[in-house]
Amino acid sequence: MSLLSNLLSGGASKLVDSVGDVLDKVVTTKGEKMQLENELKKADYDFQFEMQKLSIEDKQMVLGDIDSARKREAEVQTSANATNLSKNVSPYLALGTTILTFALFYTLIFDQNMCKDEHSKDVLIYILGVLSAILTQIFSFYFGSSQGSQAKNALIEKMHDQS
Repeated sequence: MSLLSNLLSGGASKLVDSVGDVLDKVVTTKGEKMQLENELKKADYDFQFEMQKLSIEDKQMVLGDIDSARKREAEVQTSANATNLSKNVSPYLALGTTILTFALFYTLIFDQNMCKDEHSKDVLIYILGVLSAILTQIFSFYFGSSQGSQAKNALIEKMHDQS
């Protein structure tokens, strides 16, 4: 446990210094030092490249999930076998959530009787925060994401094609 404590409380810098001192003793010529430095830089670049690949894969999974949800919704809407309930439950929930969110905004702003009690006001603000987050997701689903997000998607695709 003391090794971990030493590492976390500044021991890491001592460790790096001692490894550097050992390498200075082992690597004696200027050429060896340059070669070691190049290998360390290459290892760092390789690490950064792998991290970017993982980030791209993660973003592709998120975008694939969004795409599959939209495709599923389109299939339900165009299916001859789907009931009216299955075709309309998502839009009704989205519309209801939107109306409820704006009604709570209105209540919070204009209805002073509703918010006299501090506890009631805190609960109302908490519920409003949750509904606002849900409303953001609803709008993102139905209206898509911003142009900047589309540019990021194109950049991700370009980087993926290069690797």
